[in-house]
Amino acid sequence: MLVQDYQKKCFRDYKASINLPNDYNFLYGNPVNVLVPIETALEGFMIVGAYPSAKFYTINGIADVPICDNDAPFSSESYFDGSRVRAIPSGKELEQNYLGLFRIERDQCWITDLVKIFLFKTGHVERYRKLGYTTAQETRSRFVEFAKASLPWLEQEIVLAKPKIVFLLGIEVTSILLGVSEAKAKSLLNGILGTSMIGSVNYNVICLPHPGILMKDYPTNPWPKRFKDEIVPTVLEELKRLGLSK
Repeated sequence: MLVQDYQKKCFRDYKASINLPNDYNFLYGNPVNVLVPIETALEGFMIVGAYPSAKFYTINGIADVPICDNDAPFSSESYFDGSRVRAIPSGKELEQNYLGLFRIERDQCWITDLVKIFLFKTGHVERYRKLGYTTAQETRSRFVEFAKASLPWLEQEIVLAKPKIVFLLGIEVTSILLGVSEAKAKSLLNGILGTSMIGSVNYNVICLPHPGILMKDYPTNPWPKRFKDEIVPTVLEELKRLGLSK
């Protein structure tokens, strides 16, 4: 299968495969589309996030209303939300907190999410109801269900990409992909290279904390300091050991 064939198939069939209706929509009936990977470097590094975010607007004085999809997984486009210019942070977070520190270029990466559609949190649904849209459904709590149903899609991507290393971002992704408890997954977010059977092939895997936790720089959060002082040096040593970094 070619990459483009996979993209078309995933865009067409993904929602049905995870039991989402075709009328799973944003406000005003704008469809929640499947965000297929569009940065698809082969034989490089694979980045696997949890699920995509969306573009949020101010509607009738209500801020942070999700209205439409991002352009791609971990995108970094800017847009005007009705009250101010804002940027989607995920692309910048990926580049600053991971790729830049690991000396990896973005064009060396296959960048994707395990769950490939935006998931509505309770707060999003409440904002919709204030705007008179009462059919929105909370889906964030179904992440594990959707993630397990999405595994065949990710396995197809890995077969296509043939990555030298698969980076798993966050507890949830690590737990699902490696088939371990969330407590065990948390202990694996250490930057140490391991191997895991994904589909029918063993791959090099490095598990890392989610970008969201790294951005919360307050005294009771140990992750930013641990990431900088322990995890990043560990990843650099592992890349050097594999001949993937100087």
